[in-house]
Amino acid sequence: MTKRQALGEGKTIEEAIAAALAELGAARDQVEVEILQEPARRGLLRRKAQPAQVRLTLKDTKPTSAPGVGTVAVVDGKLQYQAPPPGGAPPVIELGPDVEVFYRGEQVEKEVLLTEGLEPLEIILPADSEPQLHYDIIVDETKTKAQLIWERTPGLRHRLADQSPRSRLRLQVLKEQVAAPALSVEAVREIAVAAGLQHGLRLSELTPELLQAQRGVFDLAVGTPPTPGRDASIKYVFQDEPPEVDLEAIRVDHYELHGTEGVPKGAVLAVKDPGEPGKPGRNVYGEIIPARPIQDVQLKVGEGAMLSEDGLQAIAAVSGLAYLQGGVIRVKEVFELSGDADVSTGNITMEGDIIIKGSVLENVRVQSKTGSIVVHGLVSGATLRTMGSITVLRNVVRSQLYAGAASVARMQLLNLLEKIFERLEGLITAAQSVAAQAEHISFENLVKHLVELKFSDLPRLLKDLAGFQQAQKEKTKEETAEAGEDSLLDLLDPALFRTSTLFAGGLDELKKYHRLVLQSMARIEELGVSEANARVHYLQNSRVEASGTVTVTGQGCFYSTVLAGRGFAAPSGIFRGGQVTVETGTITARELGGPTGIVTKVTLLKGGRITASLVHPNVVVCIGQQSYKFDETASQVKAFLHEGNLTVYSGSHKIHG
Repeated sequence: MTKRQALGEGKTIEEAIAAALAELGAARDQVEVEILQEPARRGLLRRKAQPAQVRLTLKDTKPTSAPGVGTVAVVDGKLQYQAPPPGGAPPVIELGPDVEVFYRGEQVEKEVLLTEGLEPLEIILPADSEPQLHYDIIVDETKTKAQLIWERTPGLRHRLADQSPRSRLRLQVLKEQVAAPALSVEAVREIAVAAGLQHGLRLSELTPELLQAQRGVFDLAVGTPPTPGRDASIKYVFQDEPPEVDLEAIRVDHYELHGTEGVPKGAVLAVKDPGEPGKPGRNVYGEIIPARPIQDVQLKVGEGAMLSEDGLQAIAAVSGLAYLQGGVIRVKEVFELSGDADVSTGNITMEGDIIIKGSVLENVRVQSKTGSIVVHGLVSGATLRTMGSITVLRNVVRSQLYAGAASVARMQLLNLLEKIFERLEGLITAAQSVAAQAEHISFENLVKHLVELKFSDLPRLLKDLAGFQQAQKEKTKEETAEAGEDSLLDLLDPALFRTSTLFAGGLDELKKYHRLVLQSMARIEELGVSEANARVHYLQNSRVEASGTVTVTGQGCFYSTVLAGRGFAAPSGIFRGGQVTVETGTITARELGGPTGIVTKVTLLKGGRITASLVHPNVVVCIGQQSYKFDETASQVKAFLHEGNLTVYSGSHKIHG
C-alpha cells in the first residue's frame, strides 16, 4: 500500500517540506501541506532551538486515470509507464541528483516529457562498487614474527526509489551498502598453511569477532628466539675491584697492579667460568635459529703462578704479590712489613714489590727498583719512589710519591724539548722569510724582535731546560741508583744546555741547535716511557708524579701538585688549590677550586678533555697554549679543543670558544 502521509522536520518550513517530499517521493503540487510547528531560535526561556515540523498528505491521485493524462511509476526499482488516451497529455519525469537521463539519444538536463513512452528513455545510475576483502601475511626480517593484516571494504548498490503512479515523477536514487566478506578462523588456518607457517601459530587466540573488524593486524605466528648462552669469564680473586675483561683487547701495554694483599703459596688467584652454550630457537617457518656462539677467554699465567689440572684455576706457585700484566697473572715475591715504616725500620729499598701493612711515617723513604709499592695505612711526611705503581689505601699528607721514577723525568724532559723544537722551527722560518727585506738590521736584533713579537715563551722554555739540568745534577748518585734510573744528562749533548749566545750566532747556529734538540728527543723516545699509576685515597700538601694515571678515590686533593702522563681522576672528590698537569688524556673531578676563589690550575699539555661537576672562580683550565679563567661558579663543565680552539661548556651553554 502506497504511503500517503509523511512528517518532515528542518531548520525552516521549506527544509521540513523538502524532507517530507523526499520520503513520499512526490512533487510539491502533489501534496497538501499542514504546518505543525513553526521554527524558533534558542532564547532566554528556551534552552535549545525549535525546528520546523510539517505533515504532507498526497492529493487524490484518482484524477491521474482521468481521460487525457498518462502516468509513470517506479515499482521494485523499475519504471512502469501508462500511456495517455488519444489526445491526452504524456507524463513528465524530473531529474533527481546522481542520475543521468538520455531521451531519443540526447541528454536531458532538468526534465523529460515522455511523448514516445519509455522506449527511447535511458537512465544511467551511479556505478556500483563490489565489496572487497584484502589480506596479506607480513614476516619480519628475522622470520620470528608473522602478522596477518586485513581490510574489509564494503560495496555500494544504486537503484531507483519506488514511487506510486503519477503524471509528474521526480527520480530518486537509493544507495544501499553491501557488507564485505570476512575471513573465518578456518580460512586463516588455510592461509597460514599456504604461507608455510609451521611454528608458533596463535590461531587459538583468533576469534570471529576480531575478524569482523573493518581492518586489523594480528600476530599470527611468533617464533621462539634462541636462548643466549653465557660467555666464558675470569674472576680475579686477588683483585680489590676486578675490572671487566675486554675480550676484544689484543694486548695491554701498561703495568697495572690490582691487588693490595700479598698471597700465600697455593692461593687461588683466578677462577675461570667456561661459560654455557645457548639454546637454539625456531622461526615461524619451523627453521632452526642457532644461538650465538659463546666467546672464550684464556686464563694465562706467568712466573710465580700455575694452572690447575682442569685449567680453570690460576694458583700461586710462590708467596708474593699477584698482579695482572697483559692479561697474564704473575706473582712476585715481595717484601712485606706487618707494621709501620718509621724511624725504627729506617728507609726501605727493595728490588721487587713492597707491601706495608701499616703506615709510612715522617722522613722515611720507601723505594723499589722494579716493583710496586702498596701501603695499607697513611703516608705522612715521607717519600715513595718506584719504577712501578703506587697504591695508598688511606691519606697522603706532606709527602712525595713518584710512580714510574725515571719515566716521569723522561716525560717531562721530552715534553719540554718538543715545545722548544716547535718554537725554534717557527723562529727559523720567520727569520728566513724576513731576512731579505731587513738587510739593514743585524741578525741578532732581527731575532730579538721576532722573539719578542711571536716567540716570547722561547727564552722561558730554555730557562726551564737549564733548571732541569741543575735539578738532575743535584740528585745524588745514591738517589739515582735506588730508583733504578739512568742519568738523563748522560744521554744529552752538553751543548744542548749552552744557550746564552743562541740568538747571536746567526741562522746556522739556530739550525744547528734545532737539529741538536731533535737528536735529543730521539734518544729519549728510544728509551721509552713505561706507564705506572698512582692511586691514593686523599691528598694534602703533597706532590704526586706518575707516568700513567693518578686516581684519588676519596674526598679529594688540597694544596697539592699532581703530574701525570695519561690522566687524572677524582670522580668523587675536590681538587682545591695547587695544580694538576697531565700530558695527554682526561682530567676528571667532582669539584675544581673553592668558594673563596683559591687559585687552582688544571693543564693538559697536548690535548684531551677536562670535566667537572662544579668549577669555582679563579680556576684556570689550560689545553696546549690556550687557557681560560673562570670568573664565576659554573656547573657541569667540559673543556676540550674543537678545531684547534679551546672550547668550554657549562651544561649545554658555551662560555668560551
